[in-house]
Amino acid sequence: MNKETSMKLEKNFKTSYTRIFAIIYFIQGISLSLFTTVIPIYLILQLEALEATGISTLCTIVLLPFAVKFIYGLLSDKYHFKRIGRRKPWIIGASILAGTTWLFLPFLVTEFNPLIAYMIGGLIISVGMAISDTAIDGMILDNCPKEQLGRVQGICWGFRSVGMILGGPLVVAVYILIGINIEIIFISYGFIVISTCFLVLIVEESFIINEINLIENLKTVFGKKKNWTVFSFAFFNAFVDGVIFLFVSLFILFQTGDLTFQGGTINTSAIEENKYLYGSNAFISFIIGAGVIMGAIVGGYIADFKSRKGSFYTALIVTTVSLIVFIIPAPFWLLLIFAFFIGSSNGLRISGFSAIVGQISKLYPEIDSTYYATCNSFQNIGTQLGLISINIILVLSSQLSYYTTFLIIFIFLAMASNIGIIPFLFLNSEEYELPKSYKENILKEKKVLNKSAEALD
Repeated sequence: MNKETSMKLEKNFKTSYTRIFAIIYFIQGISLSLFTTVIPIYLILQLEALEATGISTLCTIVLLPFAVKFIYGLLSDKYHFKRIGRRKPWIIGASILAGTTWLFLPFLVTEFNPLIAYMIGGLIISVGMAISDTAIDGMILDNCPKEQLGRVQGICWGFRSVGMILGGPLVVAVYILIGINIEIIFISYGFIVISTCFLVLIVEESFIINEINLIENLKTVFGKKKNWTVFSFAFFNAFVDGVIFLFVSLFILFQTGDLTFQGGTINTSAIEENKYLYGSNAFISFIIGAGVIMGAIVGGYIADFKSRKGSFYTALIVTTVSLIVFIIPAPFWLLLIFAFFIGSSNGLRISGFSAIVGQISKLYPEIDSTYYATCNSFQNIGTQLGLISINIILVLSSQLSYYTTFLIIFIFLAMASNIGIIPFLFLNSEEYELPKSYKENILKEKKVLNKSAEALD
């Protein structure tokens, strides 16, 4: 497809497409949240006791498929069905695989096999979600105009993060407060996954590339030195994300005295004594999620209308300051404000990163999904390394008070979050910044639309 046709189709990108992508991203985020929040509790109730290594192994297996997203990118870049589209078959097929597994998994679990059943089922679900996620990334890159890329990807990833943060705690709150059978929740979620994936049929895909050489494309992605600079940037961008999603709400509960932390062990007796603690956790997660959305919107605006470099630096400043301020002893309401800003730092980093990497991915139109997915793979590995680093700190500081331990953790994260500036400085800004002509054209189009509206009045 020629450049002129591509630009014409990009101009037909509708606002409703962003809503569709955001909904699907949100649903995907809930899946990860269920495996980190709901299923561990479910397994403990089923088995009456569960070692921490079992939960750790389950989470590792569930996250594993997301570390090799570049493989799914290669598949969706090369293989397609002309009648359906380049990305749609992968989104729909993979979502049906994940949704169907959610539907049947509760019926396959017995009192003797719950852990192994959810490990196998979780692996299948995560493969489906990771493939669908990669294909949607590719669809956005194929269809979204460059000047909207920061806002669209920032909003979509923001909704995914909100799903990851809010999904599990809210389900737990409903389960505890209302008493809905947990298996019914899993089955209902399976239906939602399957039904929402068909929304992509509304999206008009821009183009299909018929001839793709996988070997040459792999050489292009991994053989160029400058691409490894981009991958290094991706690696450090999400270093603190795992901690934000797992430990911020717990730290607030430690601060308020609802949970105790001794000898490196979290005392969960409070949960048994006060089931409404789940509601407190869900409310804190809601505040963090609101921050993520706000940060994604603001970051996307800065990336598209001001500067993508400026968006990245803004994210670094907010991340560093919010992590340091968060360790100040404060009342509950002030801790919630700090949590909001920590969430917004995640949204800012998501939107800035997505705009920068998405723009660079467009330099490789045949393998844009593969390139973008490879960056996400490195980002996911960075998140895992961040969690491993925190685990090491928790072990080494097990004899310290919870406040001293988390003081070390948040100062370490504040410093580590800035390492990404080193590879970023070596990126060619011409490859990720929008030309001034794009911004000027946007302003001109707005003026023309305003004049047309005035003439009609």
